[in-house]
Amino acid sequence: MIKGYLSYRTDKMDFFCMQYKKFVVCVDGVYIKNRKILLLKRNVEPFKGCWHVVGGHVEEGESLKAAVKREFKEETGLEITVGGIIDGRIETTFDRVKIIAAFEVTSAEGEIRLNSENEAYGWFDEIPSDSVYNYAKYLQNNAGSSKSKT
Repeated sequence: MIKGYLSYRTDKMDFFCMQYKKFVVCVDGVYIKNRKILLLKRNVEPFKGCWHVVGGHVEEGESLKAAVKREFKEETGLEITVGGIIDGRIETTFDRVKIIAAFEVTSAEGEIRLNSENEAYGWFDEIPSDSVYNYAKYLQNNAGSSKSKT
């Protein structure tokens, strides 16, 4: 069989169909305060029970920075200021390819109030072993040298 194709057999011949994966654009918001990174513990799949920065899918017609602001508001209740892109990566699963842009969050206002997607939050100076991604480089690069009102 040819890689990237699915094979179907009929009575008289084989058919090959291209196997397509859905491309999804996502954002992460990296918020570092006092040399500690804000991580949320997921309460839903994917990655239930794992630590993750605030993030999610970009909605149709939405800018990347607007998506970071929306995700922060939905997941934490915080109003944020978004800086520049600090990282990017591609994650592939069985059915999709995620293109992820990570943005620095330069400031936040309000008190953290989690929605049902997350069960806990914490400020970490070391990344927990049960994190979705190794966010240590953000701490090492001091991505969040910003000031906060939280």
